[in-house]
Order: sequence, then C-alpha cells, then structure tokens
Amino acid sequence: MSHRLQQWPASVYPAEANEFPEAMEEIDLALRNLERYGPSPEGYQIKNLGKAKGYLWQMNIRVRGRQIRILYAPYSDVIIVFRIHKKSSPQEQQQAYHLAMKRKAEAERLLKGRYTLYGLTPIN
Repeated sequence: MSHRLQQWPASVYPAEANEFPEAMEEIDLALRNLERYGPSPEGYQIKNLGKAKGYLWQMNIRVRGRQIRILYAPYSDVIIVFRIHKKSSPQEQQQAYHLAMKRKAEAERLLKGRYTLYGLTPIN
C-alpha cells in the first residue's frame, strides 16, 4: 500500500538533507521506500521512539560510515517527515529530537479538527 509523503515544515527536504550531499541518493531512496512501502520498509533499521519522544519514528541510514536519521510519524495513509539529521553527540541528538517533537506538535495543531493536509508540503 502506497502512502503520501509530506513534510513539516517545508524546509525539511531537501534543505536538511543537503547538509549531507554524499548521502542524497540514499536519503532519496529511503524516502521513496517510505512512500511506497509504509512506515516500516524492509531493509532499514526502524524504531518507534515511544511516548518520551512524542511517538516519533526513526529510520537509520548508514552512508560511508556516517549514520543519517530520518524522524517521521505515520498518520493512516500519510507519513509526515519532521527532521533529517546525522547521528552526533548526545546533546545534538536531544536537540534534533526536541525540534522534531516541536514540529510534530505544530503539524498536529494544523491537522486537528480537519481531515486534510492543508498547509503541509508534499515531498516530491
């Protein structure tokens, strides 16, 4: 079952992914696989981060010895991407999670009471 892939805010992709030009091809493939196969595509390390991290999901991609993380959340047939970042120091990781949780809360406020994705930007 294919899913619609969205992002919040509009600057997530490609802006955040452009920080890792050597990984763009792998990031593009991972995003296409999320869209094609849903929130848990085979061949990727995926985990739900649970209540403490706002029920975000995390996909890990290893590219030339670096680990890239995509933070997202599934909503029925839609997957919203909130942050793309590299694995780094614990402090930077916490900042990335905090930013993604903040973005998720903003997107959910936009969606609350609506059944549309008005205001969210598709990832093409």
